[in-house]
Amino acid sequence: MSGSKCNRLQLPALRKALLPCFLLAGFFLLCLPQAGAQGSNNAAPAPAAPAVRSQVVVRDSAYIADSLKKREIRKATIRSAILPGWGQVTNRQTWKLPLVYAAVGIPAYLFFFNLEQYKILRDAYIVLNDNDPSNDDDIPDNLKPLSENSIKFYRDEYRRNVDYSALAFLIAWGLNVVDATVFANLREFDVSDNLTMRVSPQVNPALRTAGVSIVLKPHSQRNSILKTR
Repeated sequence: MSGSKCNRLQLPALRKALLPCFLLAGFFLLCLPQAGAQGSNNAAPAPAAPAVRSQVVVRDSAYIADSLKKREIRKATIRSAILPGWGQVTNRQTWKLPLVYAAVGIPAYLFFFNLEQYKILRDAYIVLNDNDPSNDDDIPDNLKPLSENSIKFYRDEYRRNVDYSALAFLIAWGLNVVDATVFANLREFDVSDNLTMRVSPQVNPALRTAGVSIVLKPHSQRNSILKTR
């Protein structure tokens, strides 16, 4: 009897001791699904990486387009500096070749013509001033009627023409290089009527006056291609 009474007395005490354990275990079981859902919500923004990747791709494509454009400009400049008209051919402007060769060829022809006439007049002037009548026949027939001062005047005139024709040749060559460089830079721009005009108010804090600013911005073909992508 004493043993059964002791067991009956220990059962309620054991139940009271196990009850908090069951409650704590149930609490943890209820909290685990919420923690898992919260963890899944926190992990949801992970797929945002492709957006960053697309931005990087767009920036890389713009950088590549700019580098290719600079390379084409450099190519046209170097080619036109080596040979007149080569840069225009690179820019697909072959219709400019007659203009380029006329601008460069005419001063080149005048340079050699003036140089030849200068040498003839120089030699004739030397013969007239050597005090030796035996070599007067070396003077060309078209110069014999001229006086010594006239021959000297024409000699100096053709000498200046040599300098002017050489300067004109160098200027024409330089303009050829400038033309190829400028049109290589503007080749990608759209020359149609597709322009962007922006009108906005403007305040000058220095003069304390208000005004309106108008900005016209042409669209380039490269920017339109990037936008369509």
